Amino acid sequence: MAVAIGVGIAVRALAPAAGLSVLARAVVPIAAFTMTLWILQPVSAAIAAILMLALMIVAGVPPTLALSGFSSPQFWILLAVLYYGFAMQKTHLARRLAFHILQRFPATYGGVLGAFFVIGIVLALGIPSMTVRTAIMAPIAWALVGALGLEPRSRGSALIMISAIEMAVVPGLAFLYGALSGPVIASLFAAKGLPLSWFGYAQVMTVPIVTLSVCILLVNRLVMTPEHALDASAQFARDQLAALGRIKGVELVTFVVVVASIGLWATDRYHHIPAYVVGMLALTAFGMAGIIRDGDIGAGVPWSLLLFLGGIFSLGSIIQEYKITDWLGGFFVPTLHHLTASPVAFLTAMLLAMFALRFLDPPGFIALAVLFLGVVDLAGQAGVPPLVLTAALLFAFSPFWATYQNIWVAMGDGLTGGQGFTARQRVTLATAYAIVSLVTLVGAVWYWKLVGVLT
Repeated sequence: MAVAIGVGIAVRALAPAAGLSVLARAVVPIAAFTMTLWILQPVSAAIAAILMLALMIVAGVPPTLALSGFSSPQFWILLAVLYYGFAMQKTHLARRLAFHILQRFPATYGGVLGAFFVIGIVLALGIPSMTVRTAIMAPIAWALVGALGLEPRSRGSALIMISAIEMAVVPGLAFLYGALSGPVIASLFAAKGLPLSWFGYAQVMTVPIVTLSVCILLVNRLVMTPEHALDASAQFARDQLAALGRIKGVELVTFVVVVASIGLWATDRYHHIPAYVVGMLALTAFGMAGIIRDGDIGAGVPWSLLLFLGGIFSLGSIIQEYKITDWLGGFFVPTLHHLTASPVAFLTAMLLAMFALRFLDPPGFIALAVLFLGVVDLAGQAGVPPLVLTAALLFAFSPFWATYQNIWVAMGDGLTGGQGFTARQRVTLATAYAIVSLVTLVGAVWYWKLVGVLT
C-alpha cells in the first residue's frame, strides 16, 4: 500500500502537466495508484476499484461519470452472460459437451490438443468468461494427465495443462462476446463513437484468432516434446460421460437458451434487440426454469470480478472524458508516426507495446483501453481500421512469462498444486505464444487485405 501511495505521489509530482486539465491532473495519479494496487494486490482488485471511484468523486469527478461503468450496456451484458456460464456449470452441460468432444479424437497428444481446441471454441460460444472456461477445462486436463499416467511436471503434463489453459482463453477472442474483453471493446468503441457489430467483429477476428489458436498448439507440440507417446484417452472421456448419466431436462433448457441467445446476437442487424437485453431475457428464462434460484444470484457469479470490471468501464469513460488518452498518446504517438507508411510495422509496434504494458497491467483491460483510445485516430490516418488495431492488441492479450500476468495460468498452477508444469516450461511456452502471435499477425495482414478490410 505504501508503494502504491508513493507511485501516486510520484506521478502527481513528475508527470508533465501540459495537455491535462486541472481535474485530469488529479485523475492521473489516482489511476496510477490504483493500477499499482492491482499489480501488488494488498487488497482485492474489486476493493481497489471501489477505492479508486471514491477518490475520483472526492477529486471532483461527477458521480454520474465516476459510476457510469455500472449503468453501461457493457456491464449488463457482462452480468448476464456470466450467469450463462453458471447455468452451464450447474447443469453439467459444459462438462458433458467437453467429454463428448474429447472422446471423438485420436488417442495421441495431437488428438488431445485438438480436442481442447474444439472444446474451447464450443465453450466460448456460450461462456464468455475465460475464468469460467479455465475452471471447466483445467480440471479436465489435470484429470486427463492423471488418467494417462503422466508424471507431474513432465513435458507431457506441461504440454497438456498449458495448452488446455491457452485454449480456454485464446479461441474466445474470435467472437465479440466470446471473452470478457468483448464488453470492454464495445465500451471503447462506444466511447469513440465507432460502430461495432457481431458480424463486423467476426469478419476481422475469427479467421486470424482461430489460426492463432491452431498455430499455438502446433508450436507447443514442437517445443515441448513429451517423454513418451500416449496410448489411451477416449476411454477416459467415456467413463466421465457414463458418470454423468443421461441428459437431464435442465441441461436441454440451458442448451436451448444458449443457442437461442447466440442466434439473436448473430442476427442483431435484423431485429435490433440489444445484446444486453438478450442476456436479460436469457437470465429470466434460467430463473423461470429453476436453474438459477435466489441463492444463486449472489453466489452464482464472481461479484468481485463484476465490481472490478465495472470500475474498469468507469475508468475508461473517465480517461476518455478528460482526454487523458490523448495525453498518454503524446508519449508514443510521435514514434508511431514514423511507422504509418507500413501497416505491418505499425501493427507489430502495437502488439509489442501490448506485451510490454501487460507487465504493468495484469488484467490487461487498462492496457487495452490506453493503447486503443490513444492510437485509434492515428491508426485511421495510417489506413488501419479500428477493429484491425484491436486485433493486434488482442493477439498479445494473454502473455504468461510471469504467473501474475495471466490469472488463468495462475489458476491452472494453483489447481495442480504447482505440479502441472515448471516455471521453465511455462516460460518456454510463453515465449512460443509470443512468437506465434507476432508471426500470425503478419500473416493476418494479408488476410485482411484479401477480404478488403485493410487496403
